[in-house]
Amino acid sequence: MSRIGYVLKVYPRFSETFVVTEILAREAIGDDLSIYALRPTTDARFHPEIARVQAPVTWISRYPKGADLWARVAAGSRDPLIGPRLAELLPVLADLPGDEVAQGVELAQAVLADGITHLHAHFASLAGRMAWIASRLTGVPYTLTTHAKDIYHSSVDPAWLRRICADADRVIAISRFNEDHLARVLTDTGARISLQYNALELTRFPFTAPGPVHDPLRIAAVGRIVEKKGFHHLVEAVAALVASGRRVDARIAGTGELAGALQAQVDAAGLGDSVRLLGPLPQNEVSELVGWADVFAAPCIPGEDGNIDGLPTVVLEAMALGTPVVATAVTGLPEVIRDGETGVLLAPGDVDGLVEALARFADGAQPSDDLARAARSVIEEQFDARVQARTLSTWEVAA
Repeated sequence: MSRIGYVLKVYPRFSETFVVTEILAREAIGDDLSIYALRPTTDARFHPEIARVQAPVTWISRYPKGADLWARVAAGSRDPLIGPRLAELLPVLADLPGDEVAQGVELAQAVLADGITHLHAHFASLAGRMAWIASRLTGVPYTLTTHAKDIYHSSVDPAWLRRICADADRVIAISRFNEDHLARVLTDTGARISLQYNALELTRFPFTAPGPVHDPLRIAAVGRIVEKKGFHHLVEAVAALVASGRRVDARIAGTGELAGALQAQVDAAGLGDSVRLLGPLPQNEVSELVGWADVFAAPCIPGEDGNIDGLPTVVLEAMALGTPVVATAVTGLPEVIRDGETGVLLAPGDVDGLVEALARFADGAQPSDDLARAARSVIEEQFDARVQARTLSTWEVAA
């Protein structure tokens, strides 16, 4: 019987609802899963769905002390299977920090002890490297789901990205945009790239047709408060709407390194009555916020460091719930937000366009019902977690 080991940098992680959704869907079809986490969580709040996960979790040790690090590597070298492979791999592993090598060895030992037959890693960064080491040391194959920061950020090491993807049984792209990007950067590696969108547990996102627009206009936005989310452009747009005489109630849920700067922008613009930063919300409260809104805003932009959004899960959730979406044409978003059909699509950084789009909602000039119903159809056709789970399971059993 197949036993699948999920390799994750952090578990549980508040911002990675797509991982929990994927695990739950796979457990629902009977897949035998174990989770290997490389870092303990530092999150203070958790989504209720985490309690439904049945997979056992193993936290792979950290190795801040050199003596502990070498003790782990030495223990691996004495293993009759791992030892010879480790000796052969050391010239390549010398490029990595010693603590990563030790974690890779510990992961390999856990894979053998637990009878894991296939590894699945999310992100082609730390988790991907650890899956690669464990696979090379044990012979257990692995698949890899890539996302955004792990393939676009300026810190990405092209040599390691190509190595990890070339040796994976399959590299999964979460959008056609990412699939095309990977095809370019992985040229001549032999990597097998497949498209598989992150998906939703649709029963948790029932559709409700939009009602009459409220006054003030209700706008919701959700995500980590970092540059690539473009929330500062949303605040600029709200300022313009208020200056034009329209009333707005915009609520932004999330936390991040730019939360203080965003609050300062709100205060400086005198928008304390029109824009509220809610902090992080569990998934059930995010759904309530999205359902409350007349429109969901995702003004994503490419970051100066190359970081860029993949295909934000919360956009898919808004589409499923029936809340019209205004988004920007970044990476995979144009694959789901088709301008005038399933939502409103703007160029990244187009604040004037964002103001105009939101004004149309405020004035009742935007046919919200048509957008919402077409968006829900896209979600049902392409983003059902049950279909995703069966696809992943088939790929990994076939491996």
